[in-house]
Amino acid sequence: MIRDIGVLGIGLWGAEPITNEVFGAEFQRSAATSDPYRGRRGDDGIVRVAGAELVPGKHDRAIAAVEHSFSDPYRGARRRRWFPPDMPVSDAEVAAAKSALADAGLGIEDIDAILVHSFLPDGLSPKNSPLVAHKLGFRGGLALEVDSVCNSALSHMMLGASLIASGQARRVLCVQSIAYSRLRDERASATVFEADMAGAYVLGPVPGAQMAFSWRTAGELHAAISLGWRRPTGTPQPPYWQGTGERLLISFDRELQGLVNAQVAEYATLTAAEALGRAGWSIDEIELFVSHQPMSWFTAYMEDTLGLADGVAFSTFEEYANINSSSVTASLCEAKRAGRLERGTRALIYCPAAGYTYGSVALRW
Repeated sequence: MIRDIGVLGIGLWGAEPITNEVFGAEFQRSAATSDPYRGRRGDDGIVRVAGAELVPGKHDRAIAAVEHSFSDPYRGARRRRWFPPDMPVSDAEVAAAKSALADAGLGIEDIDAILVHSFLPDGLSPKNSPLVAHKLGFRGGLALEVDSVCNSALSHMMLGASLIASGQARRVLCVQSIAYSRLRDERASATVFEADMAGAYVLGPVPGAQMAFSWRTAGELHAAISLGWRRPTGTPQPPYWQGTGERLLISFDRELQGLVNAQVAEYATLTAAEALGRAGWSIDEIELFVSHQPMSWFTAYMEDTLGLADGVAFSTFEEYANINSSSVTASLCEAKRAGRLERGTRALIYCPAAGYTYGSVALRW
């Protein structure tokens, strides 16, 4: 248990949202008719989607969310943000960092360490952390890339709080970003609910705050999601005398991805119970639940899996779509704006992440 350390301020990169009307006018919707992970209800009544099995009476909220998602060509997303093509991702990260610092009432001179996760960074190597530090005018401490993909916001929270608890820092700035628009496979099904974002928060002394973490790693699923140079979906093989047309794209191993989704509920139950046990709380005492949101129905699936009361879970999928490691930060930011997060609020966060890792934190805000 980490005590008396919490979030001092939180912020996001700001941009005008792109609505489905604009999105649909600019991009082909051919992907919507060929979704390999579309949910199916079997003769036994069980809904099987992407490796997960949703049982009537046990997963009623998730089943309703899946059915709603697949009746919508945009899979539950209403708005999304994209980075301008010529804008360095580090600029968005800096904007989010400045917003978090302003929310905390601090300047960069009050920060002792910066943790960054960039997907994608401005360059292959070195990564963005020293560049973000430079653009913020930070020279007085550690700037470090910390990458656990989708749950990087959670790993930043644990490592940042640990730096403070050990006396290595007093305040830590944590920054996460995703640039899906630069990896878009226009005919792949996931394109309709992926977006860009940068988020940031500041950790520091907060009397009464608490954090209790739990983690698991399943490295045998490492290849379930990968990033590499590939041909876009549905692109015919060109003659050998022409260029290959390869682009930097995210791809999925369907068999391994099915195993990921078959196990995600098990790891949610295990890590959430362990984090709650370390905090000395029961699931019924949780006032706010936030998770990574890779699909619109994932939060409902977690509600059923963990036995959360109605109204406890908070989702930002409609507004932001899938924003990878920025998802938790965006949800916490919006929950705070909505009055759902106040000092003393008991919250639970759960995140799976490509690689594969799973983490939960029970925290008193």
